[in-house]
Amino acid sequence: MPVFVVSSGLLLIGLVVFDAVQTTLSASRSGPVTRLLGRFAWFTALRLYKRLARHALLQAVGPWVTVALLMTWVGLIWLGWWLVFNSHEAAVFHPDSGTYANALERLYFVGYTITTLGYGDFVPGPGKWQVLAIVAAANGFFLLTLAVTYILAVMSAVVQKRQLAIAIHALGATPGEIVRRLEGTGDFVELASQVDDLRMTIISVGQQHLAYPILHYYHQENPSRALPVAMFKLYQALTIVCHAHASLDPSVRTKLQAALYALESFLSVLSHDFVRPARRTPRIESAWLPSSTALDKSSAEICDHLEQLTSQRIWLAYIEKDGWEWQALWTH
Repeated sequence: MPVFVVSSGLLLIGLVVFDAVQTTLSASRSGPVTRLLGRFAWFTALRLYKRLARHALLQAVGPWVTVALLMTWVGLIWLGWWLVFNSHEAAVFHPDSGTYANALERLYFVGYTITTLGYGDFVPGPGKWQVLAIVAAANGFFLLTLAVTYILAVMSAVVQKRQLAIAIHALGATPGEIVRRLEGTGDFVELASQVDDLRMTIISVGQQHLAYPILHYYHQENPSRALPVAMFKLYQALTIVCHAHASLDPSVRTKLQAALYALESFLSVLSHDFVRPARRTPRIESAWLPSSTALDKSSAEICDHLEQLTSQRIWLAYIEKDGWEWQALWTH
């Protein structure tokens, strides 16, 4: 029984350490505990949102998942070390009376050990228990430091995410409006200039989503600050211009395609760990497209081209998973 208890405790501790390191330091994907917690919270909130149509439900997920993650990490290592120190009678005792601690007192001992408070009411037994107490304190200090550093980095990324969304939304309320407002004299030089300034920020935000997958759960209830809405609109506008304007100046086309590449890199991050392409191909109505004399293709040709893109099924899955509707983003 003691071997089983110790093994169970060490397994929990190892799971938390692996999850924390994978989530905070791998810069590629979250650990299994973080991923399970985030998906459970998000899909639960999404189901409630579909019934109540309140974006505030989705907006609450990100902050509370972050808090719940920290509490889960601390709770699991607390439980793990409690199992270790509860596996032997002599593992923890009272220094004044010399009596051994009971289960509740051992829980208290482990709590102040992993938080490095060091009250000294109870002390570890001699030999290996003293070494394990030091390891437990180091483990708690490492985990809490890692968690705080991670949360600060996530908060900074959330702000940059919102700033990018606002900058894109300022270009136009719909894909069609972005095209009409920034076509200039028909050469789209202004559009190319605007998106060239945004390109590096789009790449940076995409890499932040890869490094901090919990960012996916930070939802904005205001569409003018929602990154999925903004990225979707910009992608559609740039795709329309690049496909339907055959005589673009090479320098303009290069800037537009570079911005499209940045957006497609963001899509690859989404499909890496957050969304799977929708099974259905989203429909696009001709009435949603911009009425611009600068475009060489007909509305029907543009619709056909957009609907044939595999990326559209990823966009559809992304915006629906974030609580938005395909048609509303075209016609807002």
